[in-house]
Amino acid sequence: MKAFLHILFLISSIISFSQELDKDEIFPFRSRVNGKIGYINWNSEIVIEPQYASGTYFEKDGYATVSIKNDSIEKFAVIDLKGNYFISFEEGYELISLNNEIENWILVIKDGKWGYINYDKEILIPLEYDSLGDFYGNLAYAQKDGKYGFVNSSNKIVIDFEYERAGDFSSIQSDGFRYARVENENKIGYINNKGILVIPYLYDYVQPIFKGIIIAKKDKKYGCINIKGDIIVPFEFEIIYHGENIIKARKELMSNKEYYYNRQGEFIGNGTMKKR
Repeated sequence: MKAFLHILFLISSIISFSQELDKDEIFPFRSRVNGKIGYINWNSEIVIEPQYASGTYFEKDGYATVSIKNDSIEKFAVIDLKGNYFISFEEGYELISLNNEIENWILVIKDGKWGYINYDKEILIPLEYDSLGDFYGNLAYAQKDGKYGFVNSSNKIVIDFEYERAGDFSSIQSDGFRYARVENENKIGYINNKGILVIPYLYDYVQPIFKGIIIAKKDKKYGCINIKGDIIVPFEFEIIYHGENIIKARKELMSNKEYYYNRQGEFIGNGTMKKR
């Protein structure tokens, strides 16, 4: 009886799951015949013939980005669920990105210049930049004439073009600010979204901010700083990484001995790394 009830439960679960599936959803696949990307449905039926060098999953608005490649030249287009072209290859884009922070904004590259358009193909940010990031807190990094700065969604320069390199702004941190990595003279620092250099140019490498902590490299050693630039884990390790609720570090790469710190940077003990 229990086995029978279990089978009934499995059947009902499968039916329930199948009812939740979007029957119109299609997925990219690579053909074993020609090596090209096409699209199939849940029944493994080919909906769009394999003909592309690359293809993304369809976004919620029913569009996907595809590309073709001839020699070293790759061009991008946008198709709908039936394979019709919303943006054709003839429009000459060298990159198209639909998945952006601002809804209905499309990041594009043409003739080596970056900008944004919308789904009406209207230009929102002119294609005049050598590189362009995503918008976080209405700010995106942009590169022009060899320097990086930050513009807002109206293409107004908010933070001057004075950096050798820059990255996207982070999510909002505990102090209410966002932070972005910037570089000058091959050293890394951080600015906040007011353009203030909060962490000076001291570091050779940094990881993304995680729970208010930055793993960084200085003088060939790793340590941790907080978003104020305070050193909370000393720069004396060859490897350092985030545990579930603590920071773990090893002074020698091949050593099993680990040093543990809490997220305030307080040393809480050491132990032996567990083998996987």
